[in-house]
Amino acid sequence: MIFYDGIYRLQRKSGSVSQDTDKYSCAWRIRIIDFALSRPDVRHIRPIAVVITYVDEFLFKTNCAESMGRRICRDFNLDAGKLLWVEQDPDDSTNMYVASFKPKPYFCFEKYYYVDWRPILGNELDAIQPFI
Repeated sequence: MIFYDGIYRLQRKSGSVSQDTDKYSCAWRIRIIDFALSRPDVRHIRPIAVVITYVDEFLFKTNCAESMGRRICRDFNLDAGKLLWVEQDPDDSTNMYVASFKPKPYFCFEKYYYVDWRPILGNELDAIQPFI
């Protein structure tokens, strides 16, 4: 079942040069899928999938998953360790990659993560295919 489907935007920092034209810097289409709601009889290792596709032509060529993942987990009250995080390759829309988040050992209120990437597996693509 789709838990959330919408555009997620990052606000520009105050004092930014381009703040006058637009208060948002980048936009992604986010779809949050809750497998447990659609199949409550099955116990899932990663019950929530977050699928990211790019909708903004202005993209960072470096990945923003660490900060995006932290913000999305905070905003939607999700556990990053139990997520299937899937992103579309901005250069080739046929390729999708999965991120795994590992907590960094910081002593503060905000959580920070190491992010490792790999190509999506067939069974993961099959799981999200009905929802995308």
